[in-house]
Amino acid sequence: MAEPASHPYEPLADPPKSFTLHEALQGTKTADGHWHVGKLEFANTKEYSDFRVGQVEMAGTKGQLATLYALETTGKIPGSESMNAAPPGTTIDGLLDVKDKKPDAQGFYHLGTLRVQKDEFSQFADLQKNICGKNPEALAALYHMEHAPDRPVTFRVTGDNDRNDRYEDGPNTIHWNPHTSARDNRNGARVDPGTAALHEETHWALRGGVGDTLSSIPSKEYSDYNERAVIEGSEARMQDIESRSKRHSHHGHVIPVRELDSIAPSVTVRQNGTEREAGPGFQQSGRVIGMKDGWVTLAVRGDGNQPEHRMDLKVEQLEAAFGHDLPAERVLLNGAQKHGDTVTISTTNDGRIVYANPAQEKRIHDQHQPWPPFPKEMPQFSGSPDLAERPIVPSQKADLVGVAR
Repeated sequence: MAEPASHPYEPLADPPKSFTLHEALQGTKTADGHWHVGKLEFANTKEYSDFRVGQVEMAGTKGQLATLYALETTGKIPGSESMNAAPPGTTIDGLLDVKDKKPDAQGFYHLGTLRVQKDEFSQFADLQKNICGKNPEALAALYHMEHAPDRPVTFRVTGDNDRNDRYEDGPNTIHWNPHTSARDNRNGARVDPGTAALHEETHWALRGGVGDTLSSIPSKEYSDYNERAVIEGSEARMQDIESRSKRHSHHGHVIPVRELDSIAPSVTVRQNGTEREAGPGFQQSGRVIGMKDGWVTLAVRGDGNQPEHRMDLKVEQLEAAFGHDLPAERVLLNGAQKHGDTVTISTTNDGRIVYANPAQEKRIHDQHQPWPPFPKEMPQFSGSPDLAERPIVPSQKADLVGVAR
């Protein structure tokens, strides 16, 4: 006898009858340019306007008013709380048991309402044993997928040609790539493949009226409130379990999984003939004046009235970590195209590189395209070699900047 259907989250309470859509959209603008709709906050007028337009387009959607009421009165995001736990006695071995099952005509095992390709089942099972063994919330997600109240859900393990982990509502399908992960371009936080899988499973759990409403509410840092609910909710709790930094935005790029734990890129600084590790929390701005043998040379402004001086920077192990699509020099150049361009090079609290050039971030995050061509070397500035190790005096600035202009 089949077990009864389950619901990942408790239904939201109905709002008072006086809480109409008109009431839900009334906001006030503060002196800092932000808009407030109850406890909802929008960064600017466009974001607030997009919110209003989106809600009017969704008018009458099931769960819309209940979601807006919860957000505006409590400030808590529905779906950011833990899922309802799996029933007592639920085990990972029991949920993954296929010994008496045969795949259907399309090659899928059926675990209750969950469908997994036979050829992908081994990787799927390894994933679930890994994350469910650490986190009861992951066990709950697997249980709910196998006991869905509406329609079957499909979990696909994709190859390297599909680098975009995602949940698709139409076909009710989760796509997961075990070979790639993500890094937040804002703070360098890394999300490993197991956490990424739970992230997408949570999107599945939020499907329907509540999730649709959250997806229609814009968020400057998180794209929308559905992403914010997942990143601040199940993903953040898994990051705590893994002792990893949490993401605070949905701005990032895909990286090979081997980078996460095996190779730690670091910045080396060379100045006045001495080399040292930049270390965590390093930040340095300067004008690009040369690049050779993996080193990027900056003209760095001195303190107070001190003249500019030279600083050489190099990223160790970055090419091995990211692969050929991400040469170390391009990260250090951070979008610079010619001599004289100013760049800022930073490391996170765990000493890793932050790459935050908006155009490249969008290219990688949205399109996953290779980086545009960049010369292996930029011409070095003119002058004798020993001059490079001494402060750059004002009379030399024109020569340094003018080399490649």
